[in-house]
Amino acid sequence: MSIIFTPVPENSKLLLNGMWQVKRYPFDEALAVKPEAADDWETLQQPGKVFYADPEVDANPDPDWNRVTLAHIKDDDGAVMVRRVNIPAEWKEKQIKIRFDAVYPGGIFYANGVKLGEHFSGLTPFEADLTGIAVPGEELTVSVRLYRKHKFVRMDMCRHSLEFAGLAQDAYLFAVENTHLADFHLITELDKNYENGSVAGTLTVKNPVKGMTLDIALENGESCSLELAEGKYEYPVALNIEKPALWNDEYPNLYRVTIRLNGQTYSYNTGFRKLELSENGARLNGNFIKFRGINHLTYHPVYGMYTPKDWLRKCLMLMKKANINAIRTHYTGPSDLSDLCDELGFYLLQEIPIDWGTEYIQDPEWVPPALLRIESVVRRDRHHPSVMVWSVGNENMPPTRETAQAGWNNLKSYEKLCKHLDPGRPTMFPPPGPANAFKGVFELRIGDIADVHYSFELQKKFRETGVIENPNSWEADMVQCTRKEALERGWSGCWFSSEYGIFNSEPDVMHGPYLSVIADEYSDPLSGQNTLEVFHSRLKKEWGNMRHDPTCLGGTYFPWLCSASYVDPDNASWCWGRLGEDCNWGVVTPDLLPKPQFWSLRVLLAPVWFPERVSWKKGDNSIRFEIQNQYNSINLSECTFRTQMEVGGIWMSMVRHFKDIKISAAPGETVMAEIPIWREHVREALDSGSTGYCKITFLDPKGFCVIKTDMLIIPEDMQMTDSSGMPLGPDAILK
Repeated sequence: MSIIFTPVPENSKLLLNGMWQVKRYPFDEALAVKPEAADDWETLQQPGKVFYADPEVDANPDPDWNRVTLAHIKDDDGAVMVRRVNIPAEWKEKQIKIRFDAVYPGGIFYANGVKLGEHFSGLTPFEADLTGIAVPGEELTVSVRLYRKHKFVRMDMCRHSLEFAGLAQDAYLFAVENTHLADFHLITELDKNYENGSVAGTLTVKNPVKGMTLDIALENGESCSLELAEGKYEYPVALNIEKPALWNDEYPNLYRVTIRLNGQTYSYNTGFRKLELSENGARLNGNFIKFRGINHLTYHPVYGMYTPKDWLRKCLMLMKKANINAIRTHYTGPSDLSDLCDELGFYLLQEIPIDWGTEYIQDPEWVPPALLRIESVVRRDRHHPSVMVWSVGNENMPPTRETAQAGWNNLKSYEKLCKHLDPGRPTMFPPPGPANAFKGVFELRIGDIADVHYSFELQKKFRETGVIENPNSWEADMVQCTRKEALERGWSGCWFSSEYGIFNSEPDVMHGPYLSVIADEYSDPLSGQNTLEVFHSRLKKEWGNMRHDPTCLGGTYFPWLCSASYVDPDNASWCWGRLGEDCNWGVVTPDLLPKPQFWSLRVLLAPVWFPERVSWKKGDNSIRFEIQNQYNSINLSECTFRTQMEVGGIWMSMVRHFKDIKISAAPGETVMAEIPIWREHVREALDSGSTGYCKITFLDPKGFCVIKTDMLIIPEDMQMTDSSGMPLGPDAILK
């Protein structure tokens, strides 16, 4: 069936969220059509869980249990869900629509016993026309035949969803006039000088009436009125704006686009920004850019795949505190996530839900479900300024030599469809990581941006030699590609790591160096290092590789949090739970408590790195060290470098006095920073051959503490000196 996304007029939604009547399998299938007895059924809050992996059930799981195929669940298992709602009388003579933003993993939809359609794509919307079925002023019965699995379920990453089934996002009715906005595609652009912007494209009108007016306005920019003509359905429009405030993660400036037609108002947010990719690296709005990201696999510890917007906001604000500016969804996130990324300032790499297609990527029967997912996701989110990249699938490499050509042909067609629907955004294809038969993949055969998972050995080799050998299938039939060939194919010259890290971050485990799961260098479990030391040293190497390479757009650590269901949801982390994929990956708990690894990630993702030690030469009046500004639009002169100085040893971090230092560096610029040694007794200690230290508290222009660091100041001719204990009594004299 065709994909319909009718624009929803403002203030017209009638939410179906709330208590639904639910009948679990087994049941007579006719109940979905005529659920007369629904008042006696169980009631459940929706969106939310109807089914999930209960942590108190199945200590010895079914022998057929399979998290990828769900083979242990019967084909017909599921539920009938019923909701009754009164249709507003004022909707008389209007067209009435129904939309489910996401029903996971899929189902068949009915209204007053009439089948509306079926939708087996658990992360994308379903819409149907209720005109003639729903009667204004009367009650409407909506029913959903929910399935716990279906043939294409693995595309929606069920291996992460803890067997969740239910409404995963809002469901609602809305009404439109007979003449209404049927669709729009408006592209927001900046000119080549990043000074002036435009919003241009096409508005599509259903049932146009001659003489009726279609009005469109860009906040702080141009507006126009178009007169409709009978039989003319598409109307081109172009609106300009002078010197708009640009959108980025630091200053997410938004502008409202408002459309009015036949007494109804439609509006959405847009932002002006331009991402440019080249062999010399990426630029956003003409400036240096680096995506300091994480994988956010949307899941709530109580509601499962349904993530309330208030909770998502709290989650993203915690990311801000960790210096994160980019999110890879790994599977398509909810529409609320896209809205919040626009508002709060996150670069969103939105992944199309075509997950782990090892056994099906070459199969013609799986092509239509993949195309449906691509069109649904791109059309839903292509107006969001935060969406920077379309990520086409995940690790979908063909299984055999014989199926390789068909598999790659399908993947290439999927990427082309993304480009057709949204020509201005870049694409990439996230490849498999290291496997039994090969060391990894540096994928630059599909998309504008090359991608790599977990191992950086191939990427480093390619950087040195300009030649790469990648597997063509899981059978490791290797194919060679040169940098020149990739660039001629259309590769931008930039690369990204959409998955790196993956560390079993049990928050209580302080001594588990074995928790490093996939790494180029594994830690010796007998090394004596604690878990956080292993995590930090490994991540410093991996992120450092991406951070220092100008052709690297950045990376997204895997993952931010993991799915989990709990016996006692109110206590979440403090009680027994069931973890998605059986692993406690992530730097925060599912109820958003920072683990020790959170703080390490925060340090390493700071837009400015400071050295741990600096050398001081006798007679110098200052210390000097090199730093790079990895902000997009902020000059370091706008920030505060608050310095505190003291002698080394016992006095480290025990200091009150401070002095603010000015350092200037444009985005992407590397400069030599200089900090005067402004405390006399510190100079005296250095002169005597002892150590000193400088604490820097780095504040952004809004006053947020981005990072604190202690730099040890070491004289070139340092001598070992005696250090008496710290004075703690009432007669203590602190300098």
